[in-house]
Amino acid sequence: MDNLAEHRDNYRQALKNKDFATVRREKAWLTTAAASALLAQDAEAMQAIRACCADLSGLADHHDESSKLGDRWRTLGELMTLALASGKPLEQLRLVLPSTVSGLAMTRIKQQPGITPTELVEQCAKSASHIANELKKLEDAGLIYRLKRGKSHEVYLSVLGKETLNNVAAVKSIEPPKTLPKEERKYPYVNKCREEKLGKPIAVPFAQCA
Repeated sequence: MDNLAEHRDNYRQALKNKDFATVRREKAWLTTAAASALLAQDAEAMQAIRACCADLSGLADHHDESSKLGDRWRTLGELMTLALASGKPLEQLRLVLPSTVSGLAMTRIKQQPGITPTELVEQCAKSASHIANELKKLEDAGLIYRLKRGKSHEVYLSVLGKETLNNVAAVKSIEPPKTLPKEERKYPYVNKCREEKLGKPIAVPFAQCA
């Protein structure tokens, strides 16, 4: 991780210069580093990558010409935040992310225990085959189970599914610190005596300070 900042800076500069060959190369390096940290459950590496790449989603939204823009960085950031907060395996966390179809299905199952696959197709606005694939992944991960009722199946969250979904909800509910309006900010370092003698300082544009 020693050259993490270097690759991030290369990616930033390439985005601004519209050098998309370099963008793809640096994006691949950073993504691989993040994926390796997640798979290894390396908390120190995840913290370093999350902090280093925190602003890349916004930058990619403005400059990247790929279809996903900054979604890659937002998803990786969410995964690392969840992994650090919950300690759950990566695959379980990925499946319950609200931004994924499986995560949406999990939320619907929580809201309506015993929901059928047909109802999930309607509520998630996805094809029957897509929902069937997502349910199989969730079932294989031990996050849901099905009960046969007549000719249909009812879907329920398992204990593990409830716990994992609750962990995600708890992390997502943490709000970032709010920035106070300028007039409400306090600056305890202001020298009051100096201010009384000389008056309050006048704001000068940075360009005029040179």
